[in-house]
Amino acid sequence: MLAERSRTSACVDDATGRVEFTHGDVVRTLHPMWLRERSTTNGTIDPANRQRLYEPLDLDGDLRATRCRVEGETLVVEFSDGHRAVFAIDGLASVIRAATGQPSDEEPPLPEPWVAAGFEVPVIDWSRLVVDDVDVTIAALGAFFRHGCFVLRGTPAVPGALHDVAGHFGRISATNFGPIFDVQSVPVPVDLAYTPVALSAHTDQPYRRPAPGIQFLHTIVNDAPGGDSTMVDGLAAVNGLREVDAEAYELLTTLPVEYRYDIGSDVKVARVPMIELRPDGTLRQLRFSPRLDYPPAVEPDLLDVYYRGRRWLAAELNHPSRQITFRLRAGDVAVVDNHRVLHGRTAFDPTVGARHLQGCYIDHDGPATMWTLAIRGRRAE
Repeated sequence: MLAERSRTSACVDDATGRVEFTHGDVVRTLHPMWLRERSTTNGTIDPANRQRLYEPLDLDGDLRATRCRVEGETLVVEFSDGHRAVFAIDGLASVIRAATGQPSDEEPPLPEPWVAAGFEVPVIDWSRLVVDDVDVTIAALGAFFRHGCFVLRGTPAVPGALHDVAGHFGRISATNFGPIFDVQSVPVPVDLAYTPVALSAHTDQPYRRPAPGIQFLHTIVNDAPGGDSTMVDGLAAVNGLREVDAEAYELLTTLPVEYRYDIGSDVKVARVPMIELRPDGTLRQLRFSPRLDYPPAVEPDLLDVYYRGRRWLAAELNHPSRQITFRLRAGDVAVVDNHRVLHGRTAFDPTVGARHLQGCYIDHDGPATMWTLAIRGRRAE
């Protein structure tokens, strides 16, 4: 730390009004407006919610930094509009690192692709998690962000318990199936999930805008023969497609596909690429539900590439080398990132035993917030 402190420096470039900042491995030219908008000096932000108390037009368009200096663990910057801001150097460096792909410990862990060999779904004890055990919380969330899934064990195996279980991680987001839906065989199913047939690897509700983020499947009873659960990492499969068939990968990241749910009384449609990427080229979301997808009537040569890529994904996502199979027992809750991890099940016989699960969805910002607060809690301890 002392060595890093000795390499902390800052100066204003008189020609541009920008700040040249160095702190350890962080070397960055900082825009004066970028700094000014991060000021927490009294009067610039609301003390309760930390939102700015001014609009963009309230600041000079040609704002410049005029002076700066390092004072202990802070950086003091003065601006051409007379404002004076004080920044914690470690905090400033952390923000800069995060912007360059070096997340701080308050940022969730990066995803780690996995295949079936050597992988087991992380199992988390609900009784320890529910008492806000920081270590268990970090372990559960760490598993989720790295692998896209985990299983909660020991929750109450009663209908409705999912309100509290999922609510522990974030606010439940209702869909066209309601806030919480029952997954069991019924005479007139509005979805194949409500039948006893086998379901291959898929993501849920790709026809929604946005598609649900994180799925919770709570096991009430699972006594029927069959009905084992499956999971597979879509991130690893997408990476594999990019390596073996770059042409198909490129098309699947750009061709708008129509995902449609239409039962007459309810219609949901989204037209988006099967593989959605972030600006940096990493996977944002995989929509894979081959009973619901309809590519546009583009040139047949392009459709040859599309169907080739989809067929490769369908084979790989359901191959034993990638897909894991396990059985949920009463009180287990499977938690999956619906934008990354695909799930499914084997067929079951509802005439011999009962199989009743309840499901719901939450958004990604719930676990992300929970992670940051848990890390801060551990640091405070």
